[in-house]
Amino acid sequence: MITVEKSRSWQGVAIAAALAAAAAGAYWAFVPSNDGGAANGASNAGNGMWPGMGNSASVVSNGAPDLNPPVLADGRPSDLTEADWHSLEAALKRQPNAKAEATRIVSYLRYQKAFETWQNLDEQRDARKRRQMAEALMSELPERMKSGEFTLVEATLMGVVLVADMEPDEAKRTQRAEAWQAKVGSMVANPEDEAQMAVLNRETEFKRRRASAFGDWQLKTDPAERSPAKLSQAMEDIQRMYNSGASN
Repeated sequence: MITVEKSRSWQGVAIAAALAAAAAGAYWAFVPSNDGGAANGASNAGNGMWPGMGNSASVVSNGAPDLNPPVLADGRPSDLTEADWHSLEAALKRQPNAKAEATRIVSYLRYQKAFETWQNLDEQRDARKRRQMAEALMSELPERMKSGEFTLVEATLMGVVLVADMEPDEAKRTQRAEAWQAKVGSMVANPEDEAQMAVLNRETEFKRRRASAFGDWQLKTDPAERSPAKLSQAMEDIQRMYNSGASN
């Protein structure tokens, strides 16, 4: 799961935005799942791009991960190895729209890695690169919120910290952060409906666990643990937990 690190003078408006979003019913915030799956996916990502996702095709001229690398004729993202792509598709074969879900998982991990890369850039030495990456990340954030990859609170906070790099003027930065908060709130039909928010947040967690399972699987070094069968089993376990109504 993406985590947000505090920096500069955005803390006050970020806290205000978070409190406002929480008051609107989006109470699920930046905390790891009880089984550590989502948190592990993010912490492992900090050690470098997952195997098969760091080749030259996935890096733009400024050295940042490319959020939209070319898609090959077979539908495989060009920054993923053929073997891993086939293993992921096979692990999702019993799910509706397996190819679309496989693409979403890879895209989510790529976005997560790019967000972490942006956070690790030096605020002074890499100011220009940080701003360019913040703009790229922000441009995709609304659609990712709509697709259920982030909760309302998460998207609010992520947008606020990205705006901090995009807008150097404090007054304009606060204005843009408030505008973003309003936009995020409008993406949910009724953010004050706690039952609805619980359902949406559960869907987000389900999607996140799938992505984390694939990211964790890619990091395995033991061939027995990195077999297609192990990935399929992990996906089946997540689906079974979701179907049972369990939350952890």
